[in-house]
Amino acid sequence: MTSLSFNVRQTCLWIHRYTGLAMAAFLIITGVTGMLLAFHSELDDMFNHELTHIEAQQTPPLSIAALHDKVIATYPKQTFSSMPTSIAPDRAAVFSVDRMRGPQAKSQPKAPFQEVYIDPFSGEIIGTRDKDEWAWRNAMWKVFWLHRDLLMGDIGKLILGMVALIWTINCFIGFYLTFPRALKFSKANQDIHKKTTRKKRASFVKRWLPAWKIRRKTNTFKFNYDVHQAFGLWLWLMLLVIAWSSVGFNLRSVYQPVMQAAVGLEPREGRPTAKASSEPNSKPEAQTALKLGRSAEQMNGADDTLAIISPFNEPLRDDNIHAHVVTKSNSIAYLSRQAEIAAQENGVSVQQLLGIRWVDEDEQWQMRFKTDKDIGTHGGASSITIDAATGNVARVNFGYQSSFGNKTDQWLSTLHMGHISHGIGHVLYQIFLALIGLAVAVLSGTGGYLWWRSRQQRLKILQKLR
Repeated sequence: MTSLSFNVRQTCLWIHRYTGLAMAAFLIITGVTGMLLAFHSELDDMFNHELTHIEAQQTPPLSIAALHDKVIATYPKQTFSSMPTSIAPDRAAVFSVDRMRGPQAKSQPKAPFQEVYIDPFSGEIIGTRDKDEWAWRNAMWKVFWLHRDLLMGDIGKLILGMVALIWTINCFIGFYLTFPRALKFSKANQDIHKKTTRKKRASFVKRWLPAWKIRRKTNTFKFNYDVHQAFGLWLWLMLLVIAWSSVGFNLRSVYQPVMQAAVGLEPREGRPTAKASSEPNSKPEAQTALKLGRSAEQMNGADDTLAIISPFNEPLRDDNIHAHVVTKSNSIAYLSRQAEIAAQENGVSVQQLLGIRWVDEDEQWQMRFKTDKDIGTHGGASSITIDAATGNVARVNFGYQSSFGNKTDQWLSTLHMGHISHGIGHVLYQIFLALIGLAVAVLSGTGGYLWWRSRQQRLKILQKLR
């Protein structure tokens, strides 16, 4: 039994050592970039200062709807289906170009930019931003893509997904290797062993305790060994979270079935289709008019060759206002009020509005928001969808009401991305996440050093034997 245990340990040590070496360069890259990404927004604002920062004015800003009108009038070839829900006094308002997804993305020409920055007080366009451009203002986005896919696209994503999977397995192997070695007894000491079995079992924790400590007065090799072992133990749970959530980001084909079996994670589904209107006054002519962005009255005698117009991506007009109860100008106020009502009915409160968008094919408004019970501001947030024609609530999704499996998935991604808490709590977590990134780099570096020193020792022994 002792021989088998020894062999298992040696095998685990071999796996841990050489898979760690294979992953070291990748983990150092992702660890260092992860340190920076913990403060992505703050650093991005610094690098992109010319576009993001403006001088605060004493006059009230223009409405978000008016700013949106200015943007779509300036760039008619682009589509802007989302809007911010608030304006900071010293920041430019940012409008993002809609991203094409799926097969359509390959057939459509690439947009020349992804963001438009506009002065909220004067309505003047400050500039646009192409995140794919190699420029100083895009430094943090290049860091992000280096972290996400090594700047290699799908191939890099697959590589990092495989590295994350091996890293996850290595977390358990490394944890096992910190256990104290099994004690061996000769046949002559079997009787003594039987008498002291109870005492030795109780001393396991005591013998494991040194693995959690870093010796101060020691040589370089032992210091690196202690740092590698102790850091791995202190931060083990968070390292496992980062490793496994990385599998979820980059290797979904492995992550999904494992999480489905372990915690009941539900597969991701496409956006649900809109329900048919149940309003008694809803007529087919009116529904057709809404699709064209015109009122039912204007449909009579209209030219059939008129192009289909989205009421959201056109400047505010009288026909848009008549055709919809919820318009661009009142959408934020209306949806935020409906979100507060729905939240109160469920015993929660709205903490933050995260964004609003127009769903053109369904003629609906959708707002994302965070309640006091939601996990984060991205995965796990809540949303409300309103029918523009009637003002009725089509559906409300509260993040905190997700299934256990989905909540687990949301926690993993939120902890990894740092989209958690707010105020001082958020800042403290950002610091902690940056330290985790540093720890990943340190663990990889110390692991490589330990292998190199051990190899040097083995070579010296071989030379002496020769």
